Amino acid sequence: MKSTVKLAVALAATLFVTPALAQDKITLSLATWGASSHPQVKTYAKVFMDEVVKRTNGKVEWKYFPDDTMVKQAFVPSAIPGGQVDISLTTLDNWVGRVPQVAITASPLWTLTMDQAQAELQPGKPLFQHFEQLLAKQNTKLLSLFDIGAPALFSKFDARDPASLKGHTLRAYSKGASQSLQALGAAPVTMGVADVYSALQRGAIDGALGGLQGAYGLKHYEVTQYALGTGGVLGALINGYVMNRRSFERLPDDVKKAVLESTQVALDVTNKELAESYQRYLDDTRKHGLEVSELKPGTPERAAWEAALKDYREKIKGEFPADTVSLVTSVH
Repeated sequence: MKSTVKLAVALAATLFVTPALAQDKITLSLATWGASSHPQVKTYAKVFMDEVVKRTNGKVEWKYFPDDTMVKQAFVPSAIPGGQVDISLTTLDNWVGRVPQVAITASPLWTLTMDQAQAELQPGKPLFQHFEQLLAKQNTKLLSLFDIGAPALFSKFDARDPASLKGHTLRAYSKGASQSLQALGAAPVTMGVADVYSALQRGAIDGALGGLQGAYGLKHYEVTQYALGTGGVLGALINGYVMNRRSFERLPDDVKKAVLESTQVALDVTNKELAESYQRYLDDTRKHGLEVSELKPGTPERAAWEAALKDYREKIKGEFPADTVSLVTSVH
């Protein structure tokens, strides 16, 4: 009888302990899109998730959704505030429908070099805080931002002369990028990165503006003949990671701390790899038989693009709030 009582007590204790242990575990979801070989995915996502697990002693577990399986690039601005996923890779300019100020990153007004952007977009810096406060109004916690380099134009025609864009249907990655291409006479089509290869292959578009690393990883060199590194004349591709704000605020303080510390570790490693790899990606693209050019400062091609965009640049300066323009243009 005593043995039976002891067994019953032990079983009861187990029933109470197990839920408590289960409650100690926190499951977070993270989604990425685009090429899995891109440093913003291959490096950042892995380092970030591993660091969070390590810093929480395994308290946090991950559900990882790569390759557009949970969220496509264009839908992040609705998926994150709506809680479809906790954390996602994003392109800042994709938030233009909710936060118009972010379009400045994909415009000729954004003249920061990659080195300058990496410094000014560190968490806590005024430019980062500016975007952080804007996204906070969208139930979104901005975790990190990084410059993946000047957009590259993969095309079926030589685009070194800006006049050559007139009449061509070109993929743009955001509204801001579309407006810049339209100012040069192109017919832009905003399209998610996952749809670009087939559109180029079918001839639905004549070229695609987007991240160099992603275009290479998705083999756009197989369906184009030219690649142009735009050198910053069309702004930059500012990507990063965002989190549902309520999901972040519900975390215990120690897990919040781990998430933010892990963000910094992943950001530092990714920034270093992005800076070192941009020219390598251009060289590798050339090895696939494409004619590769870059709009470098001091060259006639660069001067022609800047001249072609001069009126548009002046026009849009008044379309952004003065504080946004000042934060961007005051960086030297």
